Amino acid sequence: MAFGTMGSAVARLLVATSFLDLPSVSADDRPDGVAEFMSSTEARRQARPSIEQPLQPEDLEEFIPLEHAFSSPEQLQDNCAGTGFHVSPSNEFVRLEEFRALAVDFYGSGAPKLAPGSYAEQIMNVVLQHDRRIAAVCPLAVLQALLLRSEMLMLGVYTNSAQSQDLHALHFSEASKKNLQYTALEQWIKSVLGGPLPDLGWPLAKGWGRMMRYYDLLWTDVYDSEDAWAVMEQPGQISDDQYHDALADVAKVLGGLGVEWWPCRGTLIALLRHGGRSGRLSRGLVDVVERDIDVMLGVHDEEDWEQTGRAIERGLLEAGWDRCWTKPSADLSSDYRYAVRRDLLYCVRLKPAYVLLDITSYIAGAEVPYVFVHRVCEEPGVSDALADGGVVAGDGCAAPVRTGPLQHGGGVLLKDAIHPMGRCRAAGMSISCPNKPLDTVQAMVHSGLDAGCIALPTAKGREAEDPWTRRLQVEGLRAEDVRILRERSQRLDALGFQSMTPFFESCVGLENIIAEGDVQNFT
Repeated sequence: MAFGTMGSAVARLLVATSFLDLPSVSADDRPDGVAEFMSSTEARRQARPSIEQPLQPEDLEEFIPLEHAFSSPEQLQDNCAGTGFHVSPSNEFVRLEEFRALAVDFYGSGAPKLAPGSYAEQIMNVVLQHDRRIAAVCPLAVLQALLLRSEMLMLGVYTNSAQSQDLHALHFSEASKKNLQYTALEQWIKSVLGGPLPDLGWPLAKGWGRMMRYYDLLWTDVYDSEDAWAVMEQPGQISDDQYHDALADVAKVLGGLGVEWWPCRGTLIALLRHGGRSGRLSRGLVDVVERDIDVMLGVHDEEDWEQTGRAIERGLLEAGWDRCWTKPSADLSSDYRYAVRRDLLYCVRLKPAYVLLDITSYIAGAEVPYVFVHRVCEEPGVSDALADGGVVAGDGCAAPVRTGPLQHGGGVLLKDAIHPMGRCRAAGMSISCPNKPLDTVQAMVHSGLDAGCIALPTAKGREAEDPWTRRLQVEGLRAEDVRILRERSQRLDALGFQSMTPFFESCVGLENIIAEGDVQNFT
């Protein structure tokens, strides 16, 4: 069945039995089952108090109908078949039976979520908008709408890569409230019927199973990471020694697993420029490049990443780190955000100083001359990706061009940019680095970075509140700083490490400006 568009979902509810003729039930006349499900709701709420939004008795009073137009499953089925509403602007009459059929088709399709603006989604929204009135006649439709909405919220948390406690907790809280409403309404239906909940062809069990899969999966992501998120929002200071100790943990764990990995983005730039996290310049100025540890990690395929990610988490937890979690890098605007994998692994160590490990995994096992982060292997996704400029990513698969960390490189990175690997100095360590560092930087999404001139420091894209960033922004670079950076690269060259030596040439124009004393143009 095609999921069309309803336009403006302004609805006027029409039911087979007039609401004016429904028998009234006062709060005092409410069946004993109502008090029972209020108590069970309270008990359920206590299980996860840090995230769930409590469903107060007054919320139930506003949600649970005071009147009902059924007393048997047969009456309930007749009501659901005959209840509907007109929608504007076409004034089309939509029956709840059609909503049931759409839900059956949706679950049968295997689609991850209702398409935004789809016919089914807009009917769902109308049902939720009039939930109490519809529940008095066909509560099964409200149960179905609650499940669909909860799943959408859970999937949004699951696929959203933003590191925001507030965003995740808000969506999770709303979904939890919908879950509690579902339980309360289910118990009310049972109390009215005096027996079990009939499904009457509504795919409630399927929807409940899908929603709870996300609920259970995300509980650890949201609840257990509250402390980590609080620290992430105010990470505090970290010394070079603490940073290098954390990097040593990462190198030991990844080295022990025998995986292909290398520093990327800010971490790579810091090691090429200074042989460590930071480096001193003139006037006591310090170029603090990075506080997170950015890493790219190659795996043979998607299944390999699942196993490797769990092994990394175990190793870091044994080393004293606090927790890890995965996220997809596809952002909210991507057409493929619900089709791609969770390619990112974040791990945090809170003490002695907060540090975040940000691992981006890529697929290296395909028989193509490049690696990629995401691929789609089902139609119409493959055809759409190829038509949009994507490339072949294995048999019957395509790598989308504008999704994930490599989108500045067309969704891929040539393998010869990685191999043969060189070595980077990381304080007292030697770690693998990509063959063509600049190619990797230019291929990856980078915030505020001047990828055309990575040899010289800039305040762009850095934490504005950092005191070293503020000094760099105010004072700028001078000719003496360029000399210090060149000599540092030469020392790294002499020790057999990769450095910024090949990349000063692209900064010649800016270097000349600095040498002439104008420091305002490169900050």
